[in-house]
Amino acid sequence: MNNQEELIETEYNRAVNLWNETYSECKLVDLKGKPLSVEPMFDICLDIFASKCKKVLDFGCGTGDIIFQCYEFGNTGYGLGVDVSETGINYATKMAKINNYDNLEFKVGNISALDSYEDGSFDGIILSNVLDVMPKNIAAETFSKLTRLIPKGGLMFVKLNPYYEEGYLESFGFKPIANNLFEEDGVLRYREVDTASWKQAFEKYYEIIRYLEFPYPWQEGMNRLFLLQKK
Repeated sequence: MNNQEELIETEYNRAVNLWNETYSECKLVDLKGKPLSVEPMFDICLDIFASKCKKVLDFGCGTGDIIFQCYEFGNTGYGLGVDVSETGINYATKMAKINNYDNLEFKVGNISALDSYEDGSFDGIILSNVLDVMPKNIAAETFSKLTRLIPKGGLMFVKLNPYYEEGYLESFGFKPIANNLFEEDGVLRYREVDTASWKQAFEKYYEIIRYLEFPYPWQEGMNRLFLLQKK
């Protein structure tokens, strides 16, 4: 491993501490009777995903918000959330208990935590802001291993950050460290890849059922959302 690769790995690993700190501020909430929503287009696409998937994996689940919403749509028989943040997983586990989200479980780990699972173990997999915050080699390994866990016809729900024109990320305070990788305060935060390249990568294994773009009020640019069906 050369110096640049060591730097990238170090800054990627530091992200765990960042998210542990961020998630430590989350408060437990009773969600009973409260509609869960991210954004209207996101919600509709997740509802389509949930209606077709009984066994769901949310990889990089953070505090479990999306798999909770998926569960609320009423079709999930079993759900597993996996994340490298122990703080996020502890919070998600407590939230599931408080809100009676039966048949949801959570575990701390990276992609290797799923090595013992059989091929086609899940009808659907959620990847929200995961692939585009990883170094390319880790993202490729993660995507490949997750694809193994989906049977033919199974779905993958992939949410990506906006794509920004050259120089735009630097205006936010992000610094380029290698190729299309950007860091902030010594933490790897973003891998900038255009939409056409993502489509090309996904279409090797999946049919693109839906592709949507939508804004968040707190973020510049258009977020990207793919609903994929395994070929």
